[in-house]
Amino acid sequence: MNGFFATIIATIATTTTVYALDDIPAFINTDADSISISTADAAQKVAWKNVASKLDSLERRTSSSVIRVLHIGDSHIQAEFVTNALRAMLQDTYGNAGRGLVSPLRLAGTNQPVDYTITAPDVTNWRKTRLLKLPWEATPGVTGIAAQPIKATTTTIKVLGAGHRITLATILTANGDRTYTYTTPQDSIIINLEANESLYGAILENGQPGVLYSAIGNNGACFTDYLLIPGFVKSTKIFHPDLIILSLGTNEGFSYMTDDEIQRCTTDLIRLLRNTHPSAAMLVLTPMECQINRNHGYRPLSPYYDINEHVADAARLISDVAKGQGIPIWDFYTIAGGHGASDQWIKSELFSKDRIHLNAAGYRLQARLMFSALRSAFRQ
Repeated sequence: MNGFFATIIATIATTTTVYALDDIPAFINTDADSISISTADAAQKVAWKNVASKLDSLERRTSSSVIRVLHIGDSHIQAEFVTNALRAMLQDTYGNAGRGLVSPLRLAGTNQPVDYTITAPDVTNWRKTRLLKLPWEATPGVTGIAAQPIKATTTTIKVLGAGHRITLATILTANGDRTYTYTTPQDSIIINLEANESLYGAILENGQPGVLYSAIGNNGACFTDYLLIPGFVKSTKIFHPDLIILSLGTNEGFSYMTDDEIQRCTTDLIRLLRNTHPSAAMLVLTPMECQINRNHGYRPLSPYYDINEHVADAARLISDVAKGQGIPIWDFYTIAGGHGASDQWIKSELFSKDRIHLNAAGYRLQARLMFSALRSAFRQ
């Protein structure tokens, strides 16, 4: 699942064009596009009600509060095609509190969202750590990566788009988190780093009420990989999340993990997050069907694609765990069309060439469906 993205990074815009309701393809199961809060446990019902109440006040512009969303996922999330679109929809509706998390992904040697840059004068003298690239050159932080300068240096964080200009920045490093405030909104800020001080990312706010949406995504990640980051769950306290979204499972479908292993790791991550954030609402997503190249690694044979049946198994197992823990589910596997849906998405030019990831239009469609389900859930 690694090594994707070059073909669609150039095509996606930093602003979002959403599907109107009548533009949604017929093969989408819109009847399943929902989040049932009624089946959640008592604590989650209270948490969702609290989020809904705050969002209602924000929509009516009678509140100065900030709703903080933390979204944890895999490569579908790392490039932020879907979360950028969803962030824009939520902020258009409830108010824009800033960009949220940015990570030095490119400094760590991997792909990065297109709506910000993190640069340094000399990018060669850095230790680059990514969650799924072993051995680690430094210990990854809460973002699953670490960009560690060998010598003391500066980094420049720049946001693209006036709506996300910075008045408050929380810098996440191995030497501790530190906060900077700016009386005048900034398009870019400069951060000093000591030699061997790992940079994990920064949480950027604009001082306005609304939604602050932070996404942690790592190419190739499974539930179990986040459990391997030292202190990961405890480190998520810095986000103060009102809503935590988990969207993993595609890579479980490409792994050799047993059903018991998938269930155990899913259970452990959900349980640890709940214990750490007892008042946060939670939402678990299932992965949609994708395909596998049966000739992968046997070039020059032409690619031969087939449905990866194991993704359906992973979706079922993740759904069962979430239901068992009283966590609401957004069942993207079923909403996207269930078994055989990947062929329809491909024919509709909504998949990328690797047939694992969606393209820009596909991710915008996913975001539109998810936004619709969230809106309905907040009104329950």
